[in-house]
Amino acid sequence: MAAAKMTMRSFRNFARCEVPTFASGLSPRMLSTFARLPEVHEMLRKTCRDFVEKELKPVAAENDRHHRFPKQQVKKMGEMGLMSIVIPESEGGLGLDSLAYSVAVEEISRGCAATGCIMSAHNSLYLWPILKYGTKEQKERHLKPFMDGSIVGSFALSEPGNGSDAGAASTVAKLVGNEWVLNGTKAWITNAHESGGFVVFATTDKQKKHKVDI
Repeated sequence: MAAAKMTMRSFRNFARCEVPTFASGLSPRMLSTFARLPEVHEMLRKTCRDFVEKELKPVAAENDRHHRFPKQQVKKMGEMGLMSIVIPESEGGLGLDSLAYSVAVEEISRGCAATGCIMSAHNSLYLWPILKYGTKEQKERHLKPFMDGSIVGSFALSEPGNGSDAGAASTVAKLVGNEWVLNGTKAWITNAHESGGFVVFATTDKQKKHKVDI
């Protein structure tokens, strides 16, 4: 099935098929013999590969050379469901499992590593924290509009003097009235220039170090 025709609804229909689960008692060695993907995941892999060959590989080098964000391709990935692949159907996402996510990111990265990073940062570092910790109102505002590929999100942890050490973060969040005010500097934030939203790591009490409110 061509990538252009494989919509979010199509993946959902495939995902409703029985997907094998691994018992907790299986050893890593036993898991390593899992040589064939389940049908759902193999269909996803082929669809992503078709998309990569037609949409990503022809423009990847040029985009890198000119520091160009693959906006059109990311939008199409959203239409395929890849920009919300880990979000449950109940929240409007594709609702596939971790194996499907891994397969999709691997195939997208095969054609364009930068686009694979855009996809993974958006799904894992922006959407997932909001899904896990966000209120209903926050999900409506900061989750649902970000799942069709038209808007991407970012995860702001790293700082110029502290790298990605969350415990050493110097950015401070202070409650002023009914609003939180952020004071600090972030750096090396994937998707930052194109982002419509940010998950920002900050401390409310520097004395607590890693035991902080986020």
